[in-house]
Amino acid sequence: MWDRLASLLEGPLVIHEPIQTLDAIVVLGAPLWSNARLSPILVERVTAAIELYRAGGGPIVVATGGKTPGATHAEADAMADSLRAAMIPDVIVENQSRNTAENALFTARLLPRGARVWIVTQPFHGRRAARLFRDAGFEPHVWHIADSIEYRKRRHAVRWLVREYAAWGVLAMTSARRSLGSDTFTCRSPLTRRGARARAHKCK
Repeated sequence: MWDRLASLLEGPLVIHEPIQTLDAIVVLGAPLWSNARLSPILVERVTAAIELYRAGGGPIVVATGGKTPGATHAEADAMADSLRAAMIPDVIVENQSRNTAENALFTARLLPRGARVWIVTQPFHGRRAARLFRDAGFEPHVWHIADSIEYRKRRHAVRWLVREYAAWGVLAMTSARRSLGSDTFTCRSPLTRRGARARAHKCK
């Protein structure tokens, strides 16, 4: 039952892309376990990033993720330690972000605009992460973790997928509010008489 339900929910979310060399590999954070240990979710992401780097996916790896409430270490710092222990020399750390949107926005401060990046996360999370990274000015590509814990623990996967759809709902509402706010601002902005006539229908 769990496998069938998870498969149905995964359909619109999971992305498969062939390997290519991009500008960077960005591995997304998740809460740490006690004593700043990587959780199984993070172990999987870091391992996938290491494998992608060694396969030629990109010349640098960006670890992104700040401190969750109650944590003593930032997610990115713990991931960077594991990446460097795997002999990856070029690791950039972004350790202030608190969610996927901030992962994208804060990473954008560290890489050139328009950079082509691999996003490393669990399959259910990749499409939304790519949307947010695209909004932040990147050309994002999602690395699919074929042997993900998501495919092995299907009951957990259903829970993660339901939360992911809820996050998409929040993203849609936020985008709609921004769009309405932009229209309101445009309608209230000073306009020439000709421009005002052109926009009159939209502003009603």
